[in-house]
Amino acid sequence: VDLALVGLALLAWTQLRRYSSPLAGADGRLGVDPLLVAGPTLGVLAGAVVALRLLPPAARLAERFVDRRPWLAATLGMWQAGRRPHAGPVLLLALAVGGSTLAWSLVTTGERSHLDQADFTVGADLRLVERSGAAPAERAGRLAAVPGVDRAVPAWRDDIRVGRGDLPVSVLSLDAAAAPDVVRFDERLAGEPPRALFDRQVRGRAAPLGVELPAAARRLAGTVATPVTDAARPHPVRVSALLTTADGGAWKLPLASAGSDGRPVPVAVDLPDNGGRAYRLAGFDVDAGPALGSGYGLEVTGLRTVDAGGATSAVPLAGDWVPRLDDPESAEPARFADGVLRAGRKVTRVAGGRFATQPTSRFAVVAAGAGSPVPALVTPQVARALSVGRGDTMDVVLSGVTLTVEVVGEVDAVPASGGAAGGMLLDLPAATDWLLRATGTVRPVSEWWIRTGTGGSAEAARAAADLPGVTVLDRRAAAEEAGRDPYWLGTRTGLLAAAAGSVLLALVGLGVDVWATARRRIGELAVLHTLGAPVRLLARALLTEQTFLAGIGVGVGLLVGAGVGATMAPLVVLTRSADRPVPEAAFALPWLPVAGTALGLLLAALAFSTAIASGVRQRVAAAQLRIGGER
Repeated sequence: VDLALVGLALLAWTQLRRYSSPLAGADGRLGVDPLLVAGPTLGVLAGAVVALRLLPPAARLAERFVDRRPWLAATLGMWQAGRRPHAGPVLLLALAVGGSTLAWSLVTTGERSHLDQADFTVGADLRLVERSGAAPAERAGRLAAVPGVDRAVPAWRDDIRVGRGDLPVSVLSLDAAAAPDVVRFDERLAGEPPRALFDRQVRGRAAPLGVELPAAARRLAGTVATPVTDAARPHPVRVSALLTTADGGAWKLPLASAGSDGRPVPVAVDLPDNGGRAYRLAGFDVDAGPALGSGYGLEVTGLRTVDAGGATSAVPLAGDWVPRLDDPESAEPARFADGVLRAGRKVTRVAGGRFATQPTSRFAVVAAGAGSPVPALVTPQVARALSVGRGDTMDVVLSGVTLTVEVVGEVDAVPASGGAAGGMLLDLPAATDWLLRATGTVRPVSEWWIRTGTGGSAEAARAAADLPGVTVLDRRAAAEEAGRDPYWLGTRTGLLAAAAGSVLLALVGLGVDVWATARRRIGELAVLHTLGAPVRLLARALLTEQTFLAGIGVGVGLLVGAGVGATMAPLVVLTRSADRPVPEAAFALPWLPVAGTALGLLLAALAFSTAIASGVRQRVAAAQLRIGGER
């Protein structure tokens, strides 16, 4: 029987490690594998019965130990314990303590898994999703002013398919430099400290693109002109500044609507409030819609910033600039001379008058600079689908634009990747600069990852919920919702009820066993007392015997419960959909209730023994009067 229990327990543990869940079914139906569900219980039973086999040798070792010391009561008690192993009370205590320890470990492991799953699902203390897919220009500044918000990091979100099998992949792009302090990334998913992975991404960046503006800048002023060659009629030409920040945020700031006649137009526009971050001027965007001329130009002079006090600072435009447009052969070289930045493009108009569809007039001019692939972390599924490894480069299409990315590390999963089969984590500042260098365009922010201050999460969540156009995801609220799940509440109640029931059963069994043991031993004790053994010696021997047996039972229960919990508890914790959680559940053992239960049972056993030992004198005296009465 013992070997069968051990074999079943090992089989259940092996199967739990192989299967994704103890709940399995055929044809999409939910089913229960009894062996897998009963695995932890079988583990406790197997551990307890194996411990019983080790009790006689343990008693003999203890007897040899006390034989060498002048402890007569202990020697007599250990001799009695070795002569009668008392499998019943030891088994009861081992099962009670082991069962309660396992129950507490399952409960605590499940509760910790709820927190880990909430961290992974939300990804940060708070995550804000722009319902329109594009954040308004002032969003960063408003988030910085929200009470309880310590830091807000912009992010992109893309869902793509890669490889021959069209693997669904969730692509997250955010600032790798800020990620260690904002992103809730479990080290179990990274295989190494997440900070090391993010630092690797930061080291893989190219130098930031553009001209850095003073941190105190509040306005951008200057003069722009947009001469159009062979204009069919007068029409406006829109000029915008392309701005970025160190965390990867990007803005297309309208500067002016200049005329096609090339007359200079003064510019004075307020910079969007971005929470105090310093802007970089990455370039300019020029667009007049369908072309109405054979050439479009841009002239920028006297560009300067103005701070809150009115002080101005010239923006240096003397570096190298390059044009970016859909047809590179139509670009005219960008140059800075005599204090004027000039750029432009040629347009080949289509014959047919107003009924012909004309090519676009848009072009951009951006700061020159050598780029590098965007550093990326990928999951094993993506690496297999694309046959790439660390150091390899690949092309990824995001929102119609192809980015070249370099794999700098591999992670098991990317936070907040939903149900996608694969994940990819890009460095947003590098991706933003790549987009500007390649196409001269910027992309709006679709998400915000937020770190809250100590104790400020609830306040920040309430304030963020009042912002228009966003959906707020709160990791603490997600964990609390998981804790209120009826399935989990029923499981938790059942586990604690089973633990309480086993403890009560053990208490009843201990009381009965101690009383029965004293009744069986009273004749022997009377003989020993007649031969000269003091009553106090006999009482101490009985107390020693019961203490040893109770200690063995409690110790075995702690070891078995903790061992079974450590090996099986993470394997039976599931999500609401009966799948393994991501990240996998980590074993947790609350030592306070476990130690309290074990100590309480040990003290209860000692209290029963003490109560019986205190009445030994009267029982022995009565037994002495009956000695020989049966003759």
